[in-house]
Amino acid sequence: MRILNFGDCIKNGKYILHSKFKSVHNYTNNFELISLVSTKIGTGPNNIVLNNFPLQAEQILTISNPTISIGNTALHIDPIELLSKEYIYLNNVSVLLSRIKLILNELSDNISLMSLGFLLFPDNEIFFNSIFEKALLAHVKKTVQEISLENIPTIARNMKGVGIGLTPSGDDFNCGILYALNYLKEINNNNFFDIIEECYQNSIGNNLISNTFLKFAYSNKYYENFYQLLKALKLNEIKAISHYANKIIGSGHTSGSDMLTGFILTIKGVLNDKKYC
Repeated sequence: MRILNFGDCIKNGKYILHSKFKSVHNYTNNFELISLVSTKIGTGPNNIVLNNFPLQAEQILTISNPTISIGNTALHIDPIELLSKEYIYLNNVSVLLSRIKLILNELSDNISLMSLGFLLFPDNEIFFNSIFEKALLAHVKKTVQEISLENIPTIARNMKGVGIGLTPSGDDFNCGILYALNYLKEINNNNFFDIIEECYQNSIGNNLISNTFLKFAYSNKYYENFYQLLKALKLNEIKAISHYANKIIGSGHTSGSDMLTGFILTIKGVLNDKKYC
């Protein structure tokens, strides 16, 4: 077993097993979350990517750079390779909006049916049938009637914790909002710092996993699949857009679909408001 990549936001210390899945073992020190992941998941600010992902999850993970101990197994940490953001930003607004449609083309056939993707594809509302699902549908539709820069913090507050699952759909949607605002900050002359801060404060709650993803979206730190999707979007690489969009969609039950929905709606909502272009 060998470490292929070590996230740049991982701190030394002792971590206890928090949760385990087929390709991810999460560990926490009660304040922060770090994840042992397979190559399928890829790099991220708090990810440790292993070439041979263990079937069994050890209870203790100890970080003492330049080594980590997984149970009784000690592994060496190689120098960190950071994802360069210079390759992902598309400054031409009209081109960006047109290329967002390429992601929508992938989502139209493959988006998780029980995700918040009905905000992009209203026909998917037919899959929400139970009393809870219909209440969720009504709440989200009322909350996200229209996105503009002024009302995004209110949307984030009302989406916080909405839905069910390890990371509720509303929290994943808010990650998409934060990534979109950071993207727009990079390509726009306007200073979105205050609005990003307000959206983040309105989003964080008591879910450690949600809070971890929200923190990195707020800090504009990328996980590999989303980074590669944005890079492909800038370069107009159709096959890569399809590949990475579908990898994101396959993340969690609805998490990837919810995050992309929040990202796309925020990009379109702000850029279509001519005051901010």
